[in-house]
Amino acid sequence: MKYINNLVILVLAVSIIALSPSALAQSERFDGKPSFSEGTELGYYVWREGDTWKLRWTTLGSMRHFTGSVFAEGGKLGSLKRIDVESERAVLYPGRRAHVVRGPRGRVVGMRGGRAPVVVSRDQDKIEKDGDNRIVFSARTDDDIDGFNFKVDDGVTALRFVLEINGRAMPQHVELGKDNQKAQVTPIIARLR
Repeated sequence: MKYINNLVILVLAVSIIALSPSALAQSERFDGKPSFSEGTELGYYVWREGDTWKLRWTTLGSMRHFTGSVFAEGGKLGSLKRIDVESERAVLYPGRRAHVVRGPRGRVVGMRGGRAPVVVSRDQDKIEKDGDNRIVFSARTDDDIDGFNFKVDDGVTALRFVLEINGRAMPQHVELGKDNQKAQVTPIIARLR
C-alpha cells in the first residue's frame, strides 16, 4: 500500500512539473538564431524567428547524411521553404555532332547522324511535406549549410524534431536558439502551449 501511495505522489509531482509555467514557456528557448558557421561545425541548429521556424545543418567538410522529420501535434505545418538544396547532374555520354558526308568530288552525299548527350539528374537532397503535419528530409551535406523554414498554424501545441546524422541520434550535436543550448535528448520537443 505504501508503494502505491508513493507512486501516486510521484505521478502527481511529475504532472505538476509538466504543467508549470516554465514548461509552458519552454518554446522560448528556441527564440533567436544560434551562432554557427559554414563548414566549421557539425550539427543541427533549430530556432524560431517571429512566426517562422528554421532548421539548418552543417558539417566539418566531410560528407555526412542528415535525416529526420518534424511533426506538429494538434495542427498543421505550412510554408515549407528549402534552403540551399542541391541537385546532382551527371553527363554519362557527351554526345556527337552530326556531320556531312562528302563524295569523291567534294559533293555532299549525305549526313551521318549525331547523338544527343545522355544526362542523368537526380535530387541529392529531399525535403518534403508528408501530409499536413509532418516534414521529412534526407540530405547529404559536405562543407556547406542546408535546411528549411516552415510555419505552424494556431492549432499546433508542440513540435517534435527527430534529427539523425549518419543514421544515429546525436543530441550533443543539436543546438537551440540564440543561446546555442545543447539538446539533452532526442527527439527534441518544443511545447508551444
